[in-house]
Amino acid sequence: MQSDYPDEEISVAHLCLLLHHVMQSIKTRGDGESMTSKHEADTEVRRAIQEILCVHDHELSTQAIQQLSLFGEIPSFDSPHKLTVAAASAIGAYALSVESWWAHVKGERQRVGIDWMQAASALNPGQFMKQNGKALPAMAMMAELRNDFYQTKDSRWFFPVGPYPHLRDGVLELMDCANTPEALSRAFAKHNAEDLEQAFASQKLPGAYARTRQEWMDHSQGAWLATTPLIQIEKLADGPPESLSVGSRPLDHLRVLDLGHVIAGPVVARSLAEHGAQVLRLDPPLKQDPLRQTIDTNIGKRTAFIDLNDPVDQAKARQLMATADVVVQSWRHASLARRGFGPHEAAALRPGIVYVSVSAFGDEGPWAERGGFEQLGQTVSGLAINEGLDGRPSLVPTYLLNDYLTGYLGATGAMLALLRRAKEGGSYHVKVCLTRTSMWIQGLGLQTRDASLRGGHFAQTLNPVLERRMSAFGELEQLPPVAQFSRTPARWDLPPSPNGASLARWT
Repeated sequence: MQSDYPDEEISVAHLCLLLHHVMQSIKTRGDGESMTSKHEADTEVRRAIQEILCVHDHELSTQAIQQLSLFGEIPSFDSPHKLTVAAASAIGAYALSVESWWAHVKGERQRVGIDWMQAASALNPGQFMKQNGKALPAMAMMAELRNDFYQTKDSRWFFPVGPYPHLRDGVLELMDCANTPEALSRAFAKHNAEDLEQAFASQKLPGAYARTRQEWMDHSQGAWLATTPLIQIEKLADGPPESLSVGSRPLDHLRVLDLGHVIAGPVVARSLAEHGAQVLRLDPPLKQDPLRQTIDTNIGKRTAFIDLNDPVDQAKARQLMATADVVVQSWRHASLARRGFGPHEAAALRPGIVYVSVSAFGDEGPWAERGGFEQLGQTVSGLAINEGLDGRPSLVPTYLLNDYLTGYLGATGAMLALLRRAKEGGSYHVKVCLTRTSMWIQGLGLQTRDASLRGGHFAQTLNPVLERRMSAFGELEQLPPVAQFSRTPARWDLPPSPNGASLARWT
């Protein structure tokens, strides 16, 4: 078998993925993607990665893209959107930014390989995760709101989100109904979509109605987002060039303070941990994420409790921020700034900081103060209407999309900012946005959906390679890092730990 890495040492992870690819090719030959479509997808991924990277460093994008190899069979989805291309592009952009960092510091390049199946599965890896052989529900031990599209009085479709008790109860109180599909349908049918959206916003509840892509581009928030790069990197302050010493792994001297929650923010930090970064996650003890998300996004990290409303904990957090290289946060806009932990405060505490913010709708414009979740990015941007059938919007088959892709894009921005810091110095604010990611995916173009998969669950058609590890949660089966490196294989050194399992300090 000819390797995609002819002149490099091949890791065990590479061999496993390549063997898996061969077996899948044998099983699916004749009804998989044609060589022409595979070539087209490869070309589209390379073009998308170059467009992401060249905005910030044209020379970097030209050199890095040559290190990428894509292999395996391309999974199909009952979707008009190029989900696998989007996944491989976002993951590839991050991987190549890490490879560029390694080349900058070490003066040597390495090959990066991405298996199409692994990339597609990374859109919602929790679907494949098992704890002691058992699958985990998305919102374990919580009675969340019956999330769905509900038709309004003016024949629009509204999507409320209530994954946590306080949000669920807020929606039910506002709508004055029970938490059943029938009761919610009757309640939403009494109101016009615009009135509902304003009422939700006034109560700080996440919800929005489905728009076409053109309607969103005509909306003031959509029009503003369309003018922003997919990854924004803002220089906060000048400073001397600052690099890091590198040992056996690209990021093994990097300190990352993870203040994120839910999925996208923690995925930024988890991605940096793939390459040796020391990641310390800080969670408010009374607002913890659900179990499945905790197990998925805490991998590779140490975790501690911090209450940013408590003066003693605030002092601890400032000490940690003053000695970090990267800070990641994904709370509602200005929430941390009001507590003294925004990007400008971080740059004052630690000159040279790279501060990564994940937002739902961006940090400017009329919706800047609105909180939101993954599904609302799909809903407002036009993506859900494109996914729908018979006039009813729908989320993508993987359900999750923006969370993981935005996490990889945020990690890409962190690496690009670190490269700028190494070359020209300064402190930086990296900004990524869930809804902007949905807009980017639509910009990749549409394809013919695979109607033969209609009605089935996407996870039944995917067969990714998983890895096992022992943890405080027992034996876990999880998707390994997708992008593999020829010289410094990506891996997580720590199993996921329960929130608050460590003290709030660096090792």
